[in-house]
Amino acid sequence: EGFERAATTYQTHAQVQTAMADWVAAWLPVVREGRALEIGAGPGIFTRRLLPWNGPLFATDISPAMCAAGQAAWPEANWLPMAADAPSDGPWDWIFSSSMLQWAADPEAIFAAWRDHLSRDGRILAGLFVAQTLPELRVLIGPPDQLPWRTVEEWREYVERSGLQIVRESIERRVFHHTSALSLLQSLHGTGTAPQRHVTPGRLRRVLQEYDARHGSTAGVSSTWTFYRFEARKAE
Repeated sequence: EGFERAATTYQTHAQVQTAMADWVAAWLPVVREGRALEIGAGPGIFTRRLLPWNGPLFATDISPAMCAAGQAAWPEANWLPMAADAPSDGPWDWIFSSSMLQWAADPEAIFAAWRDHLSRDGRILAGLFVAQTLPELRVLIGPPDQLPWRTVEEWREYVERSGLQIVRESIERRVFHHTSALSLLQSLHGTGTAPQRHVTPGRLRRVLQEYDARHGSTAGVSSTWTFYRFEARKAE
């Protein structure tokens, strides 16, 4: 629901997601061809980095509003609403995902479904946020109800238990800056990723003031994100 509402504001506030898309795109193949499926495409931040693509390219998202925004921006891809654990018929030579998997309730089921729809030599290329993301906010308001940050070790286990094999992976911690804690919170709301906790207006004001005091500098208010990317194939 949050992502559906954020379809018109996502691009404006997606500083972190854009950085993730650039980081994952650095591992794209030199020759971009074959049958490709992007899952959790949102309004097309990573999709545009796939273009031009030689062959069928399907960009999907569970939110119809996100797909509509992506279709308007990047009509070169075929857009359709789709759940991550129910991919369209393959076999796919590539399955891509950027800034989506951290939302998965059952990652192992998703990876198993992706494996079943990969071609024999197909690859998965994905990037997501892992544990030690937004630790500053967590200290002040507690863990987000809907998003338990998982460790890299947990993600490796999900991949391997689903019959996939990691070919390469990397982790990177990055610090982003906003003009204030309120600006950070607005960016989280704008991308549909704000923590869903019942916080009174008075407490929220105190949290934002404390965040500004603890994490403000001449560069602005900081937030830490931990990026993880991996490429995988069917296990031998």
